[in-house]
Amino acid sequence: MTVEPTHLARVQGSIVGLAVGDALGYPHEFRSVAQVKRELGPEGITGFLSPQDPRFTRPIMLGTRHPPGTYTDDTQMSLAVAEALLEVPPRDTEALMRAMGRHFVAWYFGDENDRSPGATTGQACDRLQAGVHWREAGIAGSKGCGSVMRVAPIGLVSADLDWVCETARLSSLLTHGHPTAIEACAAGALIVALAVRGERDPERMFAEVERRVMGRDRGFDACFSRLPEAVRHPPDRALVHPDGDNAALALGEGWIAEEAIASAFYCYWRHPRDFRACVLEGVHTDGDSDSIASIAGGIAGAALGIDAIPADWRAGIEKSAMLHEVGARLAALAV
Repeated sequence: MTVEPTHLARVQGSIVGLAVGDALGYPHEFRSVAQVKRELGPEGITGFLSPQDPRFTRPIMLGTRHPPGTYTDDTQMSLAVAEALLEVPPRDTEALMRAMGRHFVAWYFGDENDRSPGATTGQACDRLQAGVHWREAGIAGSKGCGSVMRVAPIGLVSADLDWVCETARLSSLLTHGHPTAIEACAAGALIVALAVRGERDPERMFAEVERRVMGRDRGFDACFSRLPEAVRHPPDRALVHPDGDNAALALGEGWIAEEAIASAFYCYWRHPRDFRACVLEGVHTDGDSDSIASIAGGIAGAALGIDAIPADWRAGIEKSAMLHEVGARLAALAV
């Protein structure tokens, strides 16, 4: 008999899971699947590695040398969102978004920002620090995946799905103002909200996104609507750039918001009961591996609980105790 995870286990699973996926994908980003398998072996990445692992040839990762298990700005920004949710009454939208802005700025200009966040995030943090209102700080034309990669905590704290979707949309405005990024954030937070409350069936999750998110932005709809067909095909056909005969199937490489959430949900849809397989499918792409795997890890962790994450990954992830503690604090919120 399968024992369902507790709410605490699901929330901790999501926070730890997104960090684990992020850290696993970090060394793969900017490297092709073919290169990684050539240099590491046919299974590619199966555990934490340093981005500067000596077996890798170009591209050479410059800057701070990080040990295995290090996560990226994806997790750091997710934690900033989590801290804002814990700091102010989440129903006070204005105060919540101001708090997110403060946490983004503190992180961006702090010592821990040594993992090359995107240019859009940097520009927006400059604007936030200069006093630009959070609704105007984001770059209007940007739909990079920098806002959708961080929305999981919003989905963890409320059973009110309308609140989840709208709060996620607003959270995008701090950095990414493009309508497609805004709707991708709503979808990302909604899927996590469904998972943490016991919904594991990808088809029912997809139907809820159709009902609550689709129909508001053509760019998001065009990508996300490919999922039912895409999940019938392997990653080398689905998690690639839409091109030519593949245009009706491929979900993209994850660099932009709609592709990131669609690709991550593809990984979950194909492996809804296997955390390890889900995140490693996200890792092994030619695209934005850390973001895809991080979003997928946040979904799978919420659906399956903390114990579904391999024990060595739970222990080996950067700041493991802190991640577990943030998850416990979020689980105690009742919004």
